Amino acid sequence: MDSAKQPLAALKAAFSQMEVVDLTVTLEKGIPRWPSHPHLVIDQTVTHEHDGYYCQSVSFAEHTGTHMDAPYHAHRELPHLTLESVAPDALIGMCTSIDLSGREWLPGESAELDDVERALARTGAEIDEGDIVLINFGWLKRFWTTGRDWRYYADNQPGLTKEVADFLLEKRVRAVGTDTIAVGTPIADGVSGYCHFHQRVLKNEIYLMECLVNLELLPAKCFFIAAPLKIHNGSGSPVRALAYIPKVRQ
Repeated sequence: MDSAKQPLAALKAAFSQMEVVDLTVTLEKGIPRWPSHPHLVIDQTVTHEHDGYYCQSVSFAEHTGTHMDAPYHAHRELPHLTLESVAPDALIGMCTSIDLSGREWLPGESAELDDVERALARTGAEIDEGDIVLINFGWLKRFWTTGRDWRYYADNQPGLTKEVADFLLEKRVRAVGTDTIAVGTPIADGVSGYCHFHQRVLKNEIYLMECLVNLELLPAKCFFIAAPLKIHNGSGSPVRALAYIPKVRQ
């Protein structure tokens, strides 16, 4: 085989032994949103009946559905760290999944470092430098809805403590994602507590991803792929988030 093709063949062979878990919520009318953000609007602008083909118009805030935050989102002093600065492969790499869904978290609570370390010990997983870390509270599975109760998901969630933020900073991870609407922020009845992740982790160009679904399907280690839209001066962007996990042999 041509030596130039060997890496591609190896990549193809590796992916053929994996299955894909879609970690992305569907963009549809009525999904939860940060309460001060505009609604997601999807309009069937062009139809087969009227125009002979089909095309929708979509209007949304940058932080809609499953999305990532760029540092400028929370840091006025970092105007150069918008989406244009995000490397194309910033959200591609090895992933450690941390399952905290064994208890029913209450709004405004924060997971401690002990909670995270116990979850890692249960699976025997270790966080390596450059990992993408995904944390599952079981929150989205419980409260995500397109119905009239959508706001509960947006106005309530568990967060993560300063010690967890420091731990992940020390591990030099490349991104952190959760199944909540704001990584690390404790929120109860619409009142937000201090968020060490937006203030400290994001400032260090460790990207945050929010509103991830199906995290309960992930093993402790997998391969993660996502990419934001390349929005000029973007503070964030929806992503299509995918996890590749080994196929279960029958």
